[in-house]
Amino acid sequence: MTASQSTRKAANSTAPSTAEPREGRTSAPRGRGRGRRVTIADIAERAGVTAAAVSLAVNGRPGVSDATRARIVEIARELNWMPSHAARALAGAPVLTIGMVLARPADVLGSEAFFGGFIAGLQEVLSARDYSLQMKIVENTDAEIETYRRWFGQRRVDGVILLDLRVDDPRVPVLEQLGQPALVVGGPGHHGTLPAVYADDAFVTSLLVEHLAKAGHRRIARLAGAGEYLHTATRDATFAALCAEHGIDPILHEAGFTAYGAATATAELLRTGDAPTAIIYDSDEMALGGARVIAQQGLRIPQDIAIASYEDSAMMRSHRPRITAVSRSAVEYGRLAARRMLQIITDRSTEATAQTHGEEHQTADDGLVPTLEVRGSTDPTADDEINARLAGLASS
Repeated sequence: MTASQSTRKAANSTAPSTAEPREGRTSAPRGRGRGRRVTIADIAERAGVTAAAVSLAVNGRPGVSDATRARIVEIARELNWMPSHAARALAGAPVLTIGMVLARPADVLGSEAFFGGFIAGLQEVLSARDYSLQMKIVENTDAEIETYRRWFGQRRVDGVILLDLRVDDPRVPVLEQLGQPALVVGGPGHHGTLPAVYADDAFVTSLLVEHLAKAGHRRIARLAGAGEYLHTATRDATFAALCAEHGIDPILHEAGFTAYGAATATAELLRTGDAPTAIIYDSDEMALGGARVIAQQGLRIPQDIAIASYEDSAMMRSHRPRITAVSRSAVEYGRLAARRMLQIITDRSTEATAQTHGEEHQTADDGLVPTLEVRGSTDPTADDEINARLAGLASS
């Protein structure tokens, strides 16, 4: 045997076999190098079917037998293959993604307890159904609308959840025109034909005003977040109506959803000759900002001025005195929104339900009735029990 023949024999002895692997074998497909992604063609070759049959099987579409589908799915699992979102979109299959765009500054979102709980509730329900949440923060409403158009054109999401509903919201007609499955979190009203879940902000406002009126307050200020939002307009209107009903002198002031904005507005109110005896803040962070200014000016809460918040959180419960706040589960609110969104997508699978999906609206407070947690910031005796327990711990 010559040297060249020996070399060819050694090379042939180490070359990979081209024989079709036995069914169930977990070795990589022929020619698959390290780092190369498995493709539908690889699965089709292993299963002895066409690439079209693999596409039908993995996307849950008719056209292949149950036995063939099971074999294809098992091979795909062995090869750690999953269909890409782009491929699913091209095939017209669900991409298993829900989109949510927020036109708010990141620092504001990061400081609000509501959004953290709401997103956690969304993720819990979506993950259980193998859905992902694609969230994007943008600068303004125009950028938000452009994102919806792009997502729809590229089939990036199966549906979108629209937050921060505005009065005469320009996003609603765009989503209606696109035909994108969507759920509005906010209302009632101003969401067109789109399905909606919403908190009853009028009821929540009545809890706060009735409590303060019963405590004898006749000059109450409401420091709102941002007037462009529908929930702010609803709270403002309800606040004014209830104050008129009770003979209360109302003060409405827009402060922005920040502790700094609330602190600045609170300082302005306290500088007036006729300062309010109670202040209602639109969020927990705003209430903390106001409380700091009140303390800095040597005033006592609630003896000199009472404060309350539309949103409860650990910060409201840990402040001294504890701050009276409306309690409702943001996590459960997120769960409800996710379940409703998935139901909308399911309903859209048939033409009959797609024609009526926009007529169904659900109050988020169904089963999530908010309550007012009365604490020491409005009732000087409300914290007596917890203060006694803390004193006992300190002395033990």
